[in-house]
Amino acid sequence: MNQDRQQGIQWRLVNKLEDLDIADDLCLLSETHGDMQTKLKDLTNTAEKTGLIINIKKTKALRINTSKTDPFTPRGGSTEDVDSFTYLGSVVAKDGGAAQDVSQ
Repeated sequence: MNQDRQQGIQWRLVNKLEDLDIADDLCLLSETHGDMQTKLKDLTNTAEKTGLIINIKKTKALRINTSKTDPFTPRGGSTEDVDSFTYLGSVVAKDGGAAQDVSQ
């Protein structure tokens, strides 16, 4: 990842949370479209150097409080925008609530 500046979301007063990683599950976090596009590009480049390929069909984008709808395009594909997704067995929803997770 680009180490020139942090590109995550504000976490506490002076820290930024860049991503969540467990085994082969990644959740990239960003406050701007450009920063997310850069993260995806860096991730794709690094993965390819080790012989891995990002599965664009499994790559999802959840946008919160933004009007920007330009697609994220790692290696020419486009990510799918979703209102929720399951990460490590828990539902992450656009509204931040737990109702969807509890009802499953």
